[in-house]
Amino acid sequence: MNFIDLKKIIHLAGSQNLQLSATAFNITPGALSKTLKKIELKLNTTLFDRIDRNIQLNRPGQQFIHYARGLVHEYEQMCSEFKNAQSVQVVNIIGPSVLLNHCLDKLMTLLTKNNMEINIDVSYEGQALKKLNNSQAHIAVVTDEALHNSMSADIATVPLGKTTFKVVAAKNHPLFSDLKQQQKECLSVKDILKYEFVCPKSSPFCGISRGIGSDGWPDQAYPRDIAFRCDDFSALLSLVKQGHAIAYVPGFTIEDNDLAVVTMIDFNYTYQEAYSLVYKPSMAYGWLNHLVSQL
Repeated sequence: MNFIDLKKIIHLAGSQNLQLSATAFNITPGALSKTLKKIELKLNTTLFDRIDRNIQLNRPGQQFIHYARGLVHEYEQMCSEFKNAQSVQVVNIIGPSVLLNHCLDKLMTLLTKNNMEINIDVSYEGQALKKLNNSQAHIAVVTDEALHNSMSADIATVPLGKTTFKVVAAKNHPLFSDLKQQQKECLSVKDILKYEFVCPKSSPFCGISRGIGSDGWPDQAYPRDIAFRCDDFSALLSLVKQGHAIAYVPGFTIEDNDLAVVTMIDFNYTYQEAYSLVYKPSMAYGWLNHLVSQL
């Protein structure tokens, strides 16, 4: 039994499909099946139950995978501590696009990137944490709300920041012309609700639909005219920048996209999201602990 074999079985535990896991390691399903049988024979324990043509991780298998993930993680971090400049280090980063778009620049400046193969996986928070726990990712960037709902004893967190949502529009949007014509410095909520909004169908963080609006806006108190629905955050911001709609978005997107904040004199509602980097701790001072120590 070696670490490559452990990684194959860890992947198999996640996919529970011999064909998929074999393809991931560029081997045949038969070869992967032989590796599994070899490990089960070594342990004198069946790790997967065979159900027709499918396989399912059983209770001893779940315990084995828990240990295997820890061993592989520690081994990889130990190796990265002693690797020379010619060795290639794989780094897998995962999270919702709205958070990755904001945080990647900071992370890239802290990672050496020398002989690093950095893989970016855009996934909603639930899937991101699942892949982190399954050792399919090294780093996840998620909101603290997601951590409260899915906290694991095997992971650690580093706070990265907090963002307050704002109503934004293109700088040439008609609302600013109306503001100037009315000789006002700020608009009322009633004034804002005259304009069309663009809103995601589901939360940009967790991917879950949250009623009328999934962007945190209190639609029950202040019903909007949602003219556009868009789950792709880049496309959503494009609609705003082109002046087709206004939106309620995380504050950190404003400067990055050259948008203008719409100030309202009678809007007392505040919606915030804190977000953190999540990782599995290691005893070895490999690239991961080096990164975390700089945050």
